[in-house]
Amino acid sequence: MTEQQKKTLGLAVASLVFGCFFLIPLLGLLFGLAALIMGIIALVRINKNKAQLKGEGMAIAGIVMGALSVLMIPFFALLAAIAIPNMLHARLIANEDLAQATIRTLGSALESYRDVYDSYPLQESSLTQEAPPYMDRTYNGKTVGGYRYSVLLSGDDYEIIAVPETCGASGNTNFKMTGTGGDVQQEPCSASVRRLRR
Repeated sequence: MTEQQKKTLGLAVASLVFGCFFLIPLLGLLFGLAALIMGIIALVRINKNKAQLKGEGMAIAGIVMGALSVLMIPFFALLAAIAIPNMLHARLIANEDLAQATIRTLGSALESYRDVYDSYPLQESSLTQEAPPYMDRTYNGKTVGGYRYSVLLSGDDYEIIAVPETCGASGNTNFKMTGTGGDVQQEPCSASVRRLRR
């Protein structure tokens, strides 16, 4: 039987096609494993029946690309081991920066309110009901950016506290600001909220 008359084994073609997808993240591993298995089976069948089947080159190419996808697992695992902690840390830092900025914004709004009315509001909603409003939303009892806020108001004073929803995951620091536009105080989130409120 001449080379032209030999039948190309479909498994060899499938191995080559699946092997071409080995660079696709995550799915490439599945395609690569399929290409590797189909390539090996195709190569064995072709070698057993060389007189009627062809496609060795395609099967070998599928095996090579499939093997490459398997060899890339440690590389992707290393990338994930480096990238995921860095992304989580960046998110944690962003949450903390947002919490500090929010406390400062609330403090500024309360001071502006006091300049107009000679006292702080008794309710945080007073800041949103003015025209124009001092704030566009309220924060007391709400979680924003991984931090839970507590806004305690009296006519003479205020206290704003931001505590991470999950210490170590959404933030590492508790933040607090008291009346008369004080600085933002910080403590590790392992410190109790009671200590912050003193």
